[in-house]
Formats: sequence, C-alpha cells, structure tokens
Amino acid sequence: MTMLTNNRNKPHTFIFQELGITLWKLRYPVVLDSINPIKLWPSLRLVLISPDVPISLNDPFIKDVIRAMQINPREVCALTTNQIKILIIPSEFSYYCWWIGTKVSNNLNSICLTTPALSILKCDIHAKRDLWRQISDIRLNI
Repeated sequence: MTMLTNNRNKPHTFIFQELGITLWKLRYPVVLDSINPIKLWPSLRLVLISPDVPISLNDPFIKDVIRAMQINPREVCALTTNQIKILIIPSEFSYYCWWIGTKVSNNLNSICLTTPALSILKCDIHAKRDLWRQISDIRLNI
C-alpha cells in the first residue's frame, strides 16, 4: 500500500521541480496522528457500525443476521462511528456496512444496510422486516 502520492500537478511545484525537489502528500494523514489507524483486512465482508459502543458479535440476533447473509463470523468487524474517521480501506475492496442506530455518514465505498438501534430492532417487527428486505435486495442484485 502506497502511503504517499506524488504532488506534481500543483502550480507552485514548478520551482521545486527546477530545484530537483519532489513534493509528496500523505494519502492517509491519520497515520501520523497519535491515534492508531484501523486497517480493514482484505477478507472482511461485513462492518457493523454503531454510535457509541461496538456491537457484540456474540449477540444472538447479530449471529442470526450474519448467518442469514452467509458470512463467516471471522469476516465481520464491529466499529463505532468515531473509529470510522481513522479507517484505512484497501483499494479494490468490496464489503457491506451495516449502520446500526446511526445515520450513514460515509458510505465507505461499500454496500450499506441501515437499521435503528439494536434494542429497537430486536423488538420492532417492521424494522426487522426492513432489514430482511435490504438483505434480500442485496442478494438479488449480486
């Protein structure tokens, strides 16, 4: 993965080029922050995103949804909306994002599912029906 990109096309770079200096721009500036970036692994197929606390992958309802989507639990990652800001996503990466109890703030170049908070989803038949419809629509379009 290339961390730097050449910054040749800027008008002010002409002077630097004349001096033999190449300017570079960080592709992932978060790498230099004090916060450790999160890199998604290539075998990942589903990212669960929730507002405050990562969703437990041991929750029976979550397990049922993962099983229904025919995804191996080792191919699932749970993150918070704050962690999304420090993601490094490999190029040519295809996966699903399930936004649980939060709005889609960035589609992250993924196929998105959206539902209310898990506590509401488990008790609301209409919300469950909407989730299953979203999963069915995805499976039909693949």
